[in-house]
Amino acid sequence: MVKTARSLSKLFETFGSSFDPTTKALVSFWSEEITSERGAEEPFSNHYCDRASYKQARHVFSPPDIDQSIAILRWEEASDPIGEGSGILRTDSIRVASNSPCEDEYFSRAIGYERDDSTYANLKWMMWGVFDGHAGGETAVALRGWLVNYIISEFNEASAGLPEDSLFLADAPSSVIDESIKNAFLRLDRDIIETGRDAVLGKRYLGAAISELDACYSGSCALLSIYDRESQLLRVACVGDSRAVLGRRTSSGEWQATALSVDQTGYNSEEAARLRREHPNEPDAVKDGRVLGLAVTRAFGDALWKWSRDVQEEARDRFFGRRPPEGSLTPPYLTAEPVITTTKIQPEKGDFVIMASDGLWDSLTSAQAVDLVGRWLKTHDTTRVPKALVIDLETMRSRERERHDPEEKISYTSRPRSSPSNFVVKDTNAATHLARNALGGGDEDMLCGIMTARAPFARRIR
Repeated sequence: MVKTARSLSKLFETFGSSFDPTTKALVSFWSEEITSERGAEEPFSNHYCDRASYKQARHVFSPPDIDQSIAILRWEEASDPIGEGSGILRTDSIRVASNSPCEDEYFSRAIGYERDDSTYANLKWMMWGVFDGHAGGETAVALRGWLVNYIISEFNEASAGLPEDSLFLADAPSSVIDESIKNAFLRLDRDIIETGRDAVLGKRYLGAAISELDACYSGSCALLSIYDRESQLLRVACVGDSRAVLGRRTSSGEWQATALSVDQTGYNSEEAARLRREHPNEPDAVKDGRVLGLAVTRAFGDALWKWSRDVQEEARDRFFGRRPPEGSLTPPYLTAEPVITTTKIQPEKGDFVIMASDGLWDSLTSAQAVDLVGRWLKTHDTTRVPKALVIDLETMRSRERERHDPEEKISYTSRPRSSPSNFVVKDTNAATHLARNALGGGDEDMLCGIMTARAPFARRIR
């Protein structure tokens, strides 16, 4: 399995503004922790005050070279060797900074195995989630923390009528399973929205009210995959524009991409038609691919598109609430009801799944992403854990010296960042491999420049 999520982190701040010879960088994988020595060469320094003027210094933070850029790219990569006993070989993941503070979350959860069993031989289900937050990260954090609990609660309730020795995901009717997942999604979103509403209408100190409103005012897409080992069925539940794609080898040896979810935006004709049916007297409710300014048609949180006008006005009058979107007449306009697909996994055909937020899909097509993982698989063993990040300052200096002067008036905005001609295989983590190729691949000048950008400007280019 391969899982990616675009998000953000404080990478420059984490590395610090200056280094001493004994500074260490810690790289944590899920199964081990390894440290590597860093030198005193100040790869992310801000020692600019020793210049006579800013014009001489030219920057506040020294731009990283290519190896430092790769270190930033890989900072949040991880590999989880789940093991053959589970029916799943490995999960690779990565988050790449685009905003600050972080608005995106993800998880990988094994359900129903014995904790002292390192082979996961008794594993029942595996769940993966990607939560692409917007207008704040609080909703995504809530989904990471509670969505699995809500789903298991719904499964337990629905399985009450089955024989005691039955396996719910393997034995229950598909309609019952899908309904349980939908109920979990809707119930969690309702709890988020109603918690904020109760804060607005109830007795609250300002600090308490604002804290309870956080997850309501922010929003998040949700992409959840549930794999049942017994039946080998993979269910994908999608809310928003994150996407899951299956890679499968054909009889001819080629890799075939199959989308397991559909992007839910205003450009989706079925979604736009649904909203126009629900709001027949509001022709501009969906305009230019957006729902009253919002790109997605389904999301958790986003109370400004769901609360009544009375609640929104009360929030503004009492607790500095945010202004509702222009043109809002008959909320709610958004729903957290997921669209669910079910796919039979065929391990003998080398099946893998990519889960990613729209940040990846803005740069790569589904077919390109699957082809990239297919290339990666030719030279990598998915049963082994990748080695830790190693930083060699001497190599960094020599590679930097090899760079030539930039071309005159080169236009990076018109230069493709994810051209197939620049696709490379250089990473031991499959998710990092996808991210690298989405951000420049073998075009190291483009990759280095994109990874140099800091929030909020970074949001425009990655």
